Amino acid sequence: MNSTFDSVRQSFNRWVASVAGVVAHVADAFAKPRTITIDGAEDGRYRISGEERVLSMVDGAFASDDGRPVDSLLRGARIRLNLPPGMFLFRELDFPSKAMDFLDGVLRAQIDRLTPWSPAQAVFGHSAPQSAGLDRIKLVMAAAPLARIEPIVQALSSAGANSLLVSAQREESEAAPIAVHDYAFRRERTTVEAQGRLRAALIAALAFAGVSAAASGLVGAWFDARTEEIAVETRQWRQAQMSGVRDPDIMLHKRKAETPLLVLVMEQLARILPDDTYLREFQLNDGKIEIAGVSADATRLVGMLERSPTFSRATFSAPTTHSANEPGDQFHIQAQVNARYGPGE
Repeated sequence: MNSTFDSVRQSFNRWVASVAGVVAHVADAFAKPRTITIDGAEDGRYRISGEERVLSMVDGAFASDDGRPVDSLLRGARIRLNLPPGMFLFRELDFPSKAMDFLDGVLRAQIDRLTPWSPAQAVFGHSAPQSAGLDRIKLVMAAAPLARIEPIVQALSSAGANSLLVSAQREESEAAPIAVHDYAFRRERTTVEAQGRLRAALIAALAFAGVSAAASGLVGAWFDARTEEIAVETRQWRQAQMSGVRDPDIMLHKRKAETPLLVLVMEQLARILPDDTYLREFQLNDGKIEIAGVSADATRLVGMLERSPTFSRATFSAPTTHSANEPGDQFHIQAQVNARYGPGE
C-alpha cells in the first residue's frame, strides 16, 4: 500500500510541477524586463555599462561605491554579466562536423578530460563553431568552477533580478563573450509560488469534497434514524387504535407540532451561511441545532443566525480556532430553532 501511495504522490507532484512550469513560462513570456550589462574586472569590481557606477561585493551582496542603493537598480532587470578572462579556463577544440548535433554532450566529456572539475562542478560554454576544413569544426570552450560563480549569482538573485546571463570575456577585445550559464530567477520564483498555490488549492478542494461527503453521510444517517422513530410511533399508534386508546394519537400529533421542521432549518442555513463557510457537523435535538465547520470569518455567523426569524439565542459552544492547514476559522455554534410543524406555520 505504501508503494501505491508513493506512486500517487509522485504523480501528483509531477503534475503540479508540470502545470507550475507552464504558468511560469507564460508569465515569463509576457514580462518585458529592462536589460543591464555589467562588466567584471580582475580587481573584483563591476562596472555598469552606460552608467558611472561601480559595484563591489560586500558580505555576499552588491554595493555601490557611491553609496546609492543597488537593489532598486537590479530588481526586475535582465542582467548580462561579463566576467573577466582570469576567472575562466579556455581551450581551443576541433571536432568532426557531425558533432554539431550533440555538441553539449561532447563538451561535457571534454570538461572531465581537460579541466580539474566535473560537469556538475563547473559552468561552461563555447564560441560559435567555425569551419576548419576537411569536414571539421573548431571552437573555443570556456569553463569556470561553479563554486566561484555561485556567490555572484546568489547576490543578484537576492537583489531581485529577473534573470542572469553569465558570459566569459576573452583576451581578444574584439572577440564576442562566451555565454556559460543562464539563470531564470523570476521563472524559478514563479514556479515555486505556482506549485505552492496549486497544492493549497487542490488540498482545499479535496478537503471540501471530503467534508461534503461527510455532511451527506450525517444527513443520511439522521433521516434513517428519523424514519425508524416514525415507524416505532406508527406501531404504537396502531396498537393504541386496536386497544381503543386514543392517547398515543394525541401524543404523536403533539410531538409533531413541537418538533422543528428539518427541511426548513436546512433551507434557512443554506440561505444564511456565506459561500466561504461549510459544515462538518449538523445536529438537531429538542428544538436546538448544533453546527460545526470552517469559515473565513466565524465571528459574523452568530449575528447572521440571530437576524433570521428561524433561529434565536445563537452562541458559540466552543472556542473558535484556526489551523495552518485550514482555509479559515473552525467554529462550533448552537442556537434555538423557532420554526415548527404546527398548523399555523
